[in-house]
Amino acid sequence: QEEHGPPGEARGGEEDGRAARAAHDLDRAPGGKRRDARSCACLPPGSLPAEFLLKGSVQGVPGDLPLLLSGAVYFFMENSPWKKEAPVQSGENAVTDENSFTYEGVLYALDKMSGLRFLPEADKRRVPPLLSSPDDKVAHAAARLLGAWSRAETDEALGRFWFGTLLGAAASGRPAARRQAALEAGVTIALGFPVSPYLGQVKRVAAGLVSQNETELKAAGFFLSSMAGMEDFAGQMLETLLYDPSPDSRLYAACALSRLGRSQGHDYLSKVALGTDPANKSEALTCLSYSASPEAERLLLSASEDGFDAAAAEVAKRGIKLRKQLAIIKK
Repeated sequence: QEEHGPPGEARGGEEDGRAARAAHDLDRAPGGKRRDARSCACLPPGSLPAEFLLKGSVQGVPGDLPLLLSGAVYFFMENSPWKKEAPVQSGENAVTDENSFTYEGVLYALDKMSGLRFLPEADKRRVPPLLSSPDDKVAHAAARLLGAWSRAETDEALGRFWFGTLLGAAASGRPAARRQAALEAGVTIALGFPVSPYLGQVKRVAAGLVSQNETELKAAGFFLSSMAGMEDFAGQMLETLLYDPSPDSRLYAACALSRLGRSQGHDYLSKVALGTDPANKSEALTCLSYSASPEAERLLLSASEDGFDAAAAEVAKRGIKLRKQLAIIKK
């Protein structure tokens, strides 16, 4: 959206409203009923935007911090071990020539909404129902958009509404929406949302996720609770770290434990960060960027030196910047 005077703002609002109505209407069949899963269509992996830039200022922090928040969100979502593409669907949800436009249109509208500056509240409120879309990619994209709004919102009451909506979506529903909503809520907490009034709800939501057998739902519960500083699931995290046969599960658990300042998590991340697997090294260094361990910054500084693996060194340098941003936000 280009910068304009007041007439341009009016045009921007009209465009924003059209995008919101398109996303809402495309998710429904003629007659107002939600479209059957058989009419789903998905974009290929990687077609959703890499990050949602934050617009405006954030409640309770100086006006120059949204740019810091934007970089922090990008780093969280693009480098963390929790970053997964929304699932490619098959079977009755598979893309066909007949249904290929329908949900592609919803995703396009949500993508466009993420970059609009003058979206009225009434149009934004059309997005939460998409969290229960039978198309996993639509639900995933809706959760990401609501997460961006929860971090950029200048209206305190509306910010609470977006955050509460994410917690509600993380509590029940389709796995893709639950997982992404929990991750978005966790990042929002880490970036300064006043979570104290919600701690009871966060604990219940995290407990529900941690109780699941699916690795990524359990990991989302670990992430959400650790971002809120909750020690309630530290025992399960440690058990997962010590005994789970899945390397991904162990890494998820180590990230959460390190966020809580537990030495077992930091020690595991340090070992992985100094290992030979490039992907795992990057993920471990990302986790260290928001770790509460007093040794995390030292390891990131060491990894950022020129003699270290070049790709991992770049991740470490971004991690150091993120730690500085989080320190500013915390103040």
